[in-house]
Parts: sequence; C-alpha cells; structure tokens
Amino acid sequence: MAHLRGSLRCCRTVGLLVEYGKLPTQVSGVDGILSSVYTINPSREYVSKDFGKRAWSSASWDPSVSGEGRYERMSDVPPEGIVTVRDPITFKDNWHAGMSLKEAVDSRNKEDTFGLYVDLPKRAGNVVAEATASFYHHPELTRANIRQFDYGCKGAMQEFNATGQHMCMYRPCLDELYSAALDEGNKGSRVDIVLDGWKGSGKTVALYSLAALAREKGWVVMFVPSASLLVQGGMFKRKDENEAVWYTPQAAHHILRAVFEPHAEYLEKLSSLDGRRSLGDVCRHGLETKDDFERVDAAIEVMRGLLRADGEHGIRTLVIVDEYNYLYHRTEYHETMHQFHRRRIEPRELKLASAFMLSEQDREAGIVATACTHGGPISPRVHVPIHSESRIIRVPRFSLEEVSNMCSMMVSKKLVPELPPDDSLRRALALTNGNGKEIREGRTTLFQKDCGMALSFGRKNTSKSNF
Repeated sequence: MAHLRGSLRCCRTVGLLVEYGKLPTQVSGVDGILSSVYTINPSREYVSKDFGKRAWSSASWDPSVSGEGRYERMSDVPPEGIVTVRDPITFKDNWHAGMSLKEAVDSRNKEDTFGLYVDLPKRAGNVVAEATASFYHHPELTRANIRQFDYGCKGAMQEFNATGQHMCMYRPCLDELYSAALDEGNKGSRVDIVLDGWKGSGKTVALYSLAALAREKGWVVMFVPSASLLVQGGMFKRKDENEAVWYTPQAAHHILRAVFEPHAEYLEKLSSLDGRRSLGDVCRHGLETKDDFERVDAAIEVMRGLLRADGEHGIRTLVIVDEYNYLYHRTEYHETMHQFHRRRIEPRELKLASAFMLSEQDREAGIVATACTHGGPISPRVHVPIHSESRIIRVPRFSLEEVSNMCSMMVSKKLVPELPPDDSLRRALALTNGNGKEIREGRTTLFQKDCGMALSFGRKNTSKSNF
C-alpha cells in the first residue's frame, strides 16, 4: 500500500491495520492519520510493542528506528497533531462564543474565541443570497422539477441546513483572512489573497463568512460562490462565425443581479470605467437589456470598475471567487465542427470567464480573494497561475480540540445523541483526517460509543477491539 489518505474510504484498511498490529513500512501523504492511530492505546503514555517506534520525517514514516519486544516512550512523536494530547479531551459546554462574527473580529481578546462558534449576520441568507442554490434556479423550471445547476456555496449551505443556524467556527486562519482582506491600509492598492487547504478544511465557509462580514461592514462585494458558473450551464453564443470569443449571458445576469440587489445605493456613487455614468447605471442596463452581448460586457465593466474604484467616496470594494480552478479546467460547451465532430470550447475563449482570471491580469488596485476546490471533476494536475505578490493563507484541517467543539455543538443540536468517549473522538479525527465534511456526514457512525466502525466490519465484541 503506497498511499493511505485520511478519509472514510480507507476506514476498512485502517481498521485491519490496527486490529492485527501492523503498519506499512512507509506511507506517503498521510498528513497525520497514522500518528492518530499510533496513539490509540489505554495508557496514552507508551506505544505498544506491536507497532514499534517510528521516527517522523516530513510526510513519511521511517521504520529505521524501531523498538521491538518492549514498550517505547513517545519522545520522538511529531510535535504537532493529536499525538501530543496525552490526556483525555475535555468537552466544553460553551462551544459558542456568545457573540457575532463582527464582534469576535473587533474583540481585543479574539484568541479566546478561536475554536468556538460565532453567529453570522442574522440576515445572512439575504446578505449573501447568491450563496444559495435557489438564487440561480428559474421558478418555472423548478415547478417542472427540471434539474438545474447549483452554483452556490454547497459546503456552507449543507452545514447551515444541518445545524439550522447561520454560524461558523472562528479559527486563526479565518482571522488571518479577515485581517488581510479588510485592512484599511489596503485602500487603493492591489491585494491578491489565495486560500490553500485540503478538501473539507473549510475554505468555502471562510469565503462565505468573509463576504457576509464585508457586507455587514458596508463593503461592496462581488461574490462568485463557484467559478463553475462561468464555464457551464446556460446559453453560449458569439456575434458571428468569424469571431473567436464566446458570450455567456445567463452567467452575466446572475453576477449583475448578485452585486446590484444588495449594493444598488453604493453603486450609484461609483463611476464607471469611462467616467460618464455610474456603476449602478451599468448594472441596471445589463439587467434590463435584451442584447446578450451587452449584458456580458456590462458584467465585465462592473467587475473591473469595482476593483478600480476601491476607496472612492470612502466605499471599499471586494471581489471573491471560490472554486477558482474551474477557470483553468474545461468548459461544458462544444462547437460543432461537422456532423461527426464537436470541439470543446476552452475557458479562455469565453469572454466572461477570461475576464475573471484575475490572478494573471495586470491591475493597479483592487482586493481579490480566491480559493481552489480539490476533488470532484477537476484534475489535481490543472495549473492555476498565482500572482507573484499573492498572499497565501493556509487553511488547516480541523484539530482535535476543534472536532471536540464541533461534537459538542452537534450534541446540543441533537445531531449526535451524546458526547462520545475519548477513543471515539480520536478515532473520528484519525479516520477523517480532520475533514469537516466527512465528520458532519459520518457523525452517526463516527461518534458511536460502541464503535460503529468495528460493528460495520462484522465484529460482535467491540470492547476488545483496538479499532
């Protein structure tokens, strides 16, 4: 076994390894999962002789250091991760910070709220309406039960629907994101922020909360929850057969509507690129015109106008694009060459999608925050250009303390019947490798007191299982 990834798909493999006291001699790309399994023993102080002691080197386990036939202390275990937590985890009754996101950001003791939940704006569903799937659905198609694309924040909406509340966990990486994007010292200068993290680490929730917080502070935010909106679905057309540029009017309509409805008053104060009208007039014309080509041109002008007008009349602007690597993957559009062949249209041939490739464009001002999605239809080999002066913010997967607070929240919301024991909590973190989506979706099995994973393998006596 050359690779072992921390996801629920490898639960059976991990269970067999622990049951028979065997570990692979070298595993790459583990990111802490084996260190989690490594500490599942009653004493929390010693490592079983069946496992031996292995030295941690980068992302691999080096079996050259081993202790056989005796118990070895965990002195060489990596300094980070859940292996450093020897004592049973203590669940917090106050899993909620008791304040809103804006209050937590403005608090002088914000470190005390790290790992706790905070409330997003009470009208978050309306403040960031473009994050919901219904924003992009046509009423007549919905009544006819015709499938439509979901361009909203799928991960964030699933979490909000599960808990029934608009809240998020306030983490150090989120605080770093807010400080970088909403800094008053960035006014009028170019700022490129890139969120980097594993799938399920919370990048989508981070960008959603950034959009909600910025709008609550009075910023004008153009938020594209998924760049897939620009490369799939809707109509695509060009002016004539000799033109190499294609237009996507439906995508332009969604973008104009998303920025105009919450910011109509502010857009009237910002001037367009040519200075002869306001950005509000450009938005209104793009939404009302029947010319599809003018609608796309209006969406591009509003986006570029917002970036240029940052700080004009004291109004701050921000552009956020999630799942940014869709712009460098492929489109769902094809051009018929002849009766036996269709050519796939590339993203750069789409005028609107090409305009949103912001990291590789030359501009003097404007704050842009982006994040790429991992997994799904996008190949990991897709190359996404990053500006040389971009600020990369790492979004780590959830730690043991954060998972315990997440579990406490689930118990209070009756998503989990009771608080799990220490072993179950650590096992859940090990099997998911801190993937928030997998923890949320697999909570019923992961947090069972009687070891639901072992029961799924057909073991009747789970009390003696090391799993």
